Amino acid sequence: MADLNAAIANLNQQMADLLAALQPILTGTALAPTATFATTPGTHSIADIIDYSTRTGTALYEQGIKSLYEDEERFNLQNEKAPAFIREVKLRVEKMGWNDANQGITTYQIDGKNIDLIENYGLIPMREIATQSKPWYEHTGAKVSQRAAQNNAQMFEMLMNSLSVSAKEQIAVYKDEYMLSDANTPAKLVGNAAALYKVVMRLTTLDTKSTNKALRDRLKELPTVAATLNGDIDAIHAYFNDTYSQLKARGEDVEDKEDILFAAYANVPDAKFQSYMEKKESDWYEDVNDMQGKDWKYIMKKAKEKFDLLKCDAHYKWGTPSLAEQKVIALQAQVADLKSENLQISKKLKGKLKDDKKGDKKDGKTKKNKKDTSNKKQQKKDEAWKKVPPKAGEPKTKEQNGKKWNWCEHHQAWCIHTSAECELGKKLLAGTTTTVANQAELNSSSSSGSSSTACTPYAQLLAHLANVDHT
Repeated sequence: MADLNAAIANLNQQMADLLAALQPILTGTALAPTATFATTPGTHSIADIIDYSTRTGTALYEQGIKSLYEDEERFNLQNEKAPAFIREVKLRVEKMGWNDANQGITTYQIDGKNIDLIENYGLIPMREIATQSKPWYEHTGAKVSQRAAQNNAQMFEMLMNSLSVSAKEQIAVYKDEYMLSDANTPAKLVGNAAALYKVVMRLTTLDTKSTNKALRDRLKELPTVAATLNGDIDAIHAYFNDTYSQLKARGEDVEDKEDILFAAYANVPDAKFQSYMEKKESDWYEDVNDMQGKDWKYIMKKAKEKFDLLKCDAHYKWGTPSLAEQKVIALQAQVADLKSENLQISKKLKGKLKDDKKGDKKDGKTKKNKKDTSNKKQQKKDEAWKKVPPKAGEPKTKEQNGKKWNWCEHHQAWCIHTSAECELGKKLLAGTTTTVANQAELNSSSSSGSSSTACTPYAQLLAHLANVDHT
């Protein structure tokens, strides 16, 4: 009887516990399960195996293996498209959690340091990739049945889906490097995503000394490129980052990165920006103020901040030159105007000379003997010697063809008249004297603050020549 009572009491207690557990559900106050935080679906429960039998697992797989390109475009191993391809691969790796510390497949130990495969593929030898990825591709590997093996399979498919047909044909030659197996199962080949990425980048960038030199030269062209980009700091930095990232991925570096950047900023066509960066450059070399101990990344940060500040200033026009540059621009405009005036004067002077010749013919006068065109070969030979000036120390008068010839400094040729008798010389001398006098008068008028409009020296010369008596 006592045993029966004990059993009944135990049963009553179990019923009470059950009712207590059901009470929140019956009253609608049951607590929702605690969610596990993740920035993307791929990084949720990153250590757990993906159950591909579920709708969630299938969706995660499809998301992972999808091509990096939305349209029909595919990566064709062209070097100029490599930076964009690397950026897209890196984003996918981070989104899917393929770089996880425990189940990731893109980090390798080289000389005791963790090296990221995506941005530093040149620092990781292929043999290290094959060795350190054994845990997830060998059939006896510690992670062959874990998330790492699934990550490897997804990334491998993603890379293949992102390559063009011609790219796949090129990498097929190196199939033995990225389709791996172990000694116990030689017939079973497993695609190694890291090895495939290494082959793709090797063919794309051609890891040779000549390529590295070309990239260094390209980086040193940044100052010239900056001048063509109209001071667009974002475009300047994109050029620098793309080129430097390719060098860095090959295990190469450039020691004078800071010098290259400062030289580029000096070519940015904006006075305030140039002045600001010149001060930063001075502080950096002297290792003072906020530039003390800073590197090229900080320099780029300060340049970007100043660029954005000036561009957003409603009261400032980006691209404003300094006062000195404005003076140079003004002088260049004046030179252009003078060249235009000189051209007009030259045309009018030629017209005046033609009119003079017509007048001479009407008066029956002959200023110049008519050329004998019956023997053009002899004529050219006869004219050639007239253009040869006397050498230093030689007389400026000589006998030729029975005539006395004089070297004319104004015509720069042997003529019958002397330099002192030359009409052209007299005209030039008279015009120069008038121009100098008028220029002095003009300068005097300008310095005294006169607001009256004066004729230009060229206009005065033209007016003088127009009035010269050529009879």
